[in-house]
Amino acid sequence: MEPFQKEPELVGRLAAHRLFHSCDLDETRDTVGRIFKPHELSVRGKRQKLDAEMDHISLGGASINSLRYGANVTIEPESLDNFLLVQMPMAGRADIRCGNEKILSTPSMASVLTPSLPVHMQWQGVCDQVIVKIERVVLESACAAALGHPISTPIEFHLGMNLTRGGGLAWQELIAFLTTSQFINGAGQQNLVTSQLEQLLATTLLARQPHNYTEALSNPAPTPDIPYIRRAEEYILMHCHEPITMQDLARHAHISTRSLYKGFQEYKGISPMGFVRSIRLQKVRETLLQARHAGQHVSVTQVALNWGFGHLGHFTRAYRKQFNELPSQTLKA
Repeated sequence: MEPFQKEPELVGRLAAHRLFHSCDLDETRDTVGRIFKPHELSVRGKRQKLDAEMDHISLGGASINSLRYGANVTIEPESLDNFLLVQMPMAGRADIRCGNEKILSTPSMASVLTPSLPVHMQWQGVCDQVIVKIERVVLESACAAALGHPISTPIEFHLGMNLTRGGGLAWQELIAFLTTSQFINGAGQQNLVTSQLEQLLATTLLARQPHNYTEALSNPAPTPDIPYIRRAEEYILMHCHEPITMQDLARHAHISTRSLYKGFQEYKGISPMGFVRSIRLQKVRETLLQARHAGQHVSVTQVALNWGFGHLGHFTRAYRKQFNELPSQTLKA
């Protein structure tokens, strides 16, 4: 996959979520500061004219944004404190310093800003960026759950993320997928979808971008005894109508998320979240069958969204694979 400037569909989808367009420095700084945090913003060069735009999709403890300033600017937020940013230029470049690291960020090199470290940035006028924000508590909870114990020091990521290969390419593809999902417009209002997206973003970043806990997370996880897996399975059956994350299941079963995953694969031949998905697909089917027998009109899309399926195409394929028919056939048979 080429860098983000080759993704016109992605850019178009983000533009549908326009937050503001302004040529005023104070308005721009205040509006961006409400989404991220208060910061110093200045234009570099007498001939530079600010022409700022921001798009914003809220996903609970995370968000996907696009931001342009249209001028050479210096950004001084000190440290981010309560959240992490992954900044992916669609064009142009930016000088990024975070802690003791410094990179030139381009469409091939994203920047991952660690919350606890001081940040200094200089963007060029053509540097439009897609920015993913993840709350610090979401990341730290995911890391602690994967380790099976609380983390002792803040998570510190490597600053540079190569978007042309490996983990960086996988991350870029994930953001393109999420942003072009048919359900992205209403995801922020659906708790089942939001919890899945938060978890997906946090666990993917922890797995794909090097940080100070990468080595510990790479150590093999022990296989738990079957009672731990049964405990998690019972929790899923009782709470499938509520947001469920791997962290929730691991906490209830009293094991790490890595051991939980390994146990489900060994004893049930499916991942924990795959099991959650199969139960929720069954609930979708029950809802459609009830509507059919009662002669009620329901929307397959809305029923799917209500049960946490955030992408219609993926939902339809999973439903057909599990029940050997389309959801529309279940409803109309």
